[in-house]
Amino acid sequence: MGIRLGIFLVLIPSLITVAEEKKIDSAGPDQNYNEVKSLLAAKCYSCHGALKQKAKLRLDTRDLMLKGEVIVPGQATKSLLIERVEDMSKERMPPPDEGAALKPGEIALLRRWIDSGAKAPEEEPVPLGPENHWAFKLPKRSALPRNAGNPIDFLLEKNRAKLGLKSQAQPERTILIRRLYLDLIGLPPTRKQLHDTRAWESIVDELLTSPQHGERWARHWMDVWRYSDWYGLDKQLRNSQKHIWRWRDWIVQSLNNDKGYDRMIQEMLAADELAPADTDALRATGFLARNYYLFNRTTWLDATIEHTAKAFIGLTLNCAKCHDHKYDPITHEDYYRFRAIFEPHQVRLDPVPGETDFEKDGLPRVFDDHLDAPTHLHVRGDPKNPDKSHLIEPGVPRILADFAPPAEPLKLPVYAYAPASRDYVQKDRLDLIRTEVESVKEELSKARKKAAEMPKKEGSQRPEKETAPELEQPQFTFKDDFKKPKPELWEMVGKGWKYKDGALHQTTATRDTDRLVLRSQVPRDFEMTCSYTHTGGATYKSVTFRFDVSPDRKYTNYVYTSAHSPQPKLQVAYSRNGKSTYPSQGLVAQPIEIGKLYTMRLAVRDRLVNVWLNDKFQIAYLLPDRNPTGNLELSGFDATVAFNNFSVRSLPKEVELTNAKNKEPEPELKLIDSVEVYEAKLAAAEAKLASHQAIFTAEQARSNANAYKQASKRAALLETKALKAAGEYESKAFATDSGKVKAAQTKIAKAEKKLTESDMATYVLPRVSKKALETPAHKEDQYPATYPTTSTGRRLALARWMTSPKNPLTARVIVNHVWLRHFGEPLVETVDDFGLRAKPPAQQILLDHLAADFVENGWSFRYLHRLIVTSKTYRLSSHSTGPDAKNKANDPNNRFYWRMNVQRMDAQVVRDSLLYLAGALDLTLGGPSLNPDDAVSRRSIYFKHSRDQQDKFLKTFNDADHLQCYRRSESIVPQQALALSNGKVPIEMAAKIAGLINGEDFVGMAFELLLGRRPDVAERRECEMTLAGLEAAATKAKKPNPIERARRGLVHALLNHNDFVSIR
Repeated sequence: MGIRLGIFLVLIPSLITVAEEKKIDSAGPDQNYNEVKSLLAAKCYSCHGALKQKAKLRLDTRDLMLKGEVIVPGQATKSLLIERVEDMSKERMPPPDEGAALKPGEIALLRRWIDSGAKAPEEEPVPLGPENHWAFKLPKRSALPRNAGNPIDFLLEKNRAKLGLKSQAQPERTILIRRLYLDLIGLPPTRKQLHDTRAWESIVDELLTSPQHGERWARHWMDVWRYSDWYGLDKQLRNSQKHIWRWRDWIVQSLNNDKGYDRMIQEMLAADELAPADTDALRATGFLARNYYLFNRTTWLDATIEHTAKAFIGLTLNCAKCHDHKYDPITHEDYYRFRAIFEPHQVRLDPVPGETDFEKDGLPRVFDDHLDAPTHLHVRGDPKNPDKSHLIEPGVPRILADFAPPAEPLKLPVYAYAPASRDYVQKDRLDLIRTEVESVKEELSKARKKAAEMPKKEGSQRPEKETAPELEQPQFTFKDDFKKPKPELWEMVGKGWKYKDGALHQTTATRDTDRLVLRSQVPRDFEMTCSYTHTGGATYKSVTFRFDVSPDRKYTNYVYTSAHSPQPKLQVAYSRNGKSTYPSQGLVAQPIEIGKLYTMRLAVRDRLVNVWLNDKFQIAYLLPDRNPTGNLELSGFDATVAFNNFSVRSLPKEVELTNAKNKEPEPELKLIDSVEVYEAKLAAAEAKLASHQAIFTAEQARSNANAYKQASKRAALLETKALKAAGEYESKAFATDSGKVKAAQTKIAKAEKKLTESDMATYVLPRVSKKALETPAHKEDQYPATYPTTSTGRRLALARWMTSPKNPLTARVIVNHVWLRHFGEPLVETVDDFGLRAKPPAQQILLDHLAADFVENGWSFRYLHRLIVTSKTYRLSSHSTGPDAKNKANDPNNRFYWRMNVQRMDAQVVRDSLLYLAGALDLTLGGPSLNPDDAVSRRSIYFKHSRDQQDKFLKTFNDADHLQCYRRSESIVPQQALALSNGKVPIEMAAKIAGLINGEDFVGMAFELLLGRRPDVAERRECEMTLAGLEAAATKAKKPNPIERARRGLVHALLNHNDFVSIR
């Protein structure tokens, strides 16, 4: 008992089954006992119940409490249970650091029950341990008679018969065909397809092998697997990975090829270990690369652990990050064992054939980098407090570890760890250098021609630099009060510009290049004044004034105010080659308020910029250079803004500006233009080509030690010669700059010294792969150009454990997801949690049969889809009217699927259907993600989907949350009706659809095409009256094409019909 005094009680609800609760409710002689059980479940069972028995003590039945000697029936004051819950010292239960103390009323309840004799039902069942949980037992196929037919129908009908349920009849065939098309390919059938008379199975097989099937179902799995495009600040990568779309394309192609789900899991978790030289398979590791988070490794790994477990095995491992799981048999250490599996892995971009610029393309994938990275348990989940006394070994939750294969280190092929050895990589890099050589040859040819044509001069061969006097600038003045449109003065780029209330408003907060461009060219030295108001915005809420804008907009200087809440400011900035720079010397922290009028005055003389805000001088900054094109722009970035008045004039000479304190940058060094220089440049380029050829030859010889040694020597020699040639070129090209000459001479000396060394055998490998930064403080050049030659094998072992036929969870979880998306409701309500809180589903036998059958049939999605959609259950009517009265009484929630559930189209299906019916949908497969825009005609799956980019129309219809979406929400809000009635896409597509319907029975044909059925008498009469009314109104108003306008109006109305967005 002494031990029990020290340990006994923590928090949490118990795991009593529904059946056991019913037994207690019906048998208990003391109604207080039910309340006592609930209280103990909430406070004690996590440590003293079926899940765990600290000090060998259980409190989940009266007999177990008696056995543990913690209650004395009839004497609460002598009961240890009361003593410990009333103790307010460190010895109290639950312990102070584990949970709140019991309230006085709760203690009184315990006292009352014990004093009254601690009564409980006779033969009270003892809750079973977690190993007996239904989802932790291997699913098995049911024994079916030979004539059972589809097992779904047989097993459901068997259960329906027990409750006296009668299934609904099938609906009309066109409704079924529309349901099937929208379900399997996410696109509606044509009128011809609606009347397809072939066997149902033939239509099913055709759709399952359609390229559009992979796109439709890929979007489902992109929800579950948390697909997100990258986002960051400017070009900085913070989340996910650039070109993550390659993972999306892998999902589509895997589904279209009917790749087994077991293989899909293995490739997503460990393609780099399973198939390290298969670039197609490596795309799958985007599942892990998507979790990348620049600023915190623990945050990155926490997301990896949580969503790997939820997505594939339906366990909430994340609940054990800070302590033992309160509901499931997952310990605090289990969480960190799981983390240790992922501890070594990092992310990188590998090159793809035909492209050397990682900004344009690349293959995001994972690899094991820090093979010996230790994992320590974080005390209470605090990464700042690791328990370094104990090294955590990698592993899966112990409750299911019996069949886990060991992790075995894997030796990787050269192709995997040395990307520069790949043929296509070498070809692409050498082609670049060859192009460089040819370009220099042309330069040399021109220089020789120019030299031949130049008359010889006596004396110095280098002409003195000629300087021209600065020309007088013409006077310039421009003003606009924005009271009315003046298209001759301004070019408006983008949407959202509106004149109202005596100002020009940008009403759309966007990060696109929407802008107001002054048609007149401003002088080099100018003074601008503008009054404006920040009216709102999303994040940065910036109003920007750009000048010196180049035609491609990659060169510009600008000033802006930002109302971004963490740091509102006034900033001078510039862009060169498309890269923005925000110098600290050009920043002034400034409270910028929404709705307040500001007046900015900007004076520019040569490179000097002075800025005033509301007549107060703020900034003097010297730009690194000027290329005064005369182009000037006004815009909002992520902001809405009202421009009240604007003026710009030539800057008078007498206006004195404040000098800048920032150091004047070095002027751009001009190359000396001579034949000798170009000859040296060509020699350097040819030496560089020879060097790279030798290096790549050595890289290909890595697998042969002797050949690699010899090739390395030659590569080192040619690399050194190339270094010397580069130095010789630079010493001539920059002969007028002593600093450059000195650096070039140092390079030459270093090369000459190395050429005298006898053991020269190392070379600098070109960096052809790009590792994602581990922290913001790191730089890319800190990382080696090659990667570890071995991988830990941990992730491959994990994937094989998950896909083992002995794993009871993986197949159940995915079958439940598939069922949800076919029927609108899952068999197990908690789709991402199959732990002990998940009660046995009403159709557990069916789920287990489908899961076992799925595994036995090669984990084939196509097989599973076909089995489901060819069942009679799938083809039942969705109408709830007219069934037998017993149906509604015995199964009001349709748990036994006596009818089909009505589903609302997913957001992507709504948009894609509009375009497809109008003949405007581009069915091209795959490729880079696209910026969301009404003008894009591709399927919605190809839109960028991230924190910063999400299509507004899709979002209105409950698009997937990029952070977590195991099951989409389904709201009904006014904005959805407004999107369909007022949105640009529905209005434009309505006109196109109307134009494609040819025939006398326009109403009937439109109904059938859009809703999958013919109109009833009342609907037809109403539609014909509407058509006539719209045509008459258009005729009266003398509108052109009144019949077409009327038909467009009717089609638009039908697109707003509930049956259009419903799958019945």
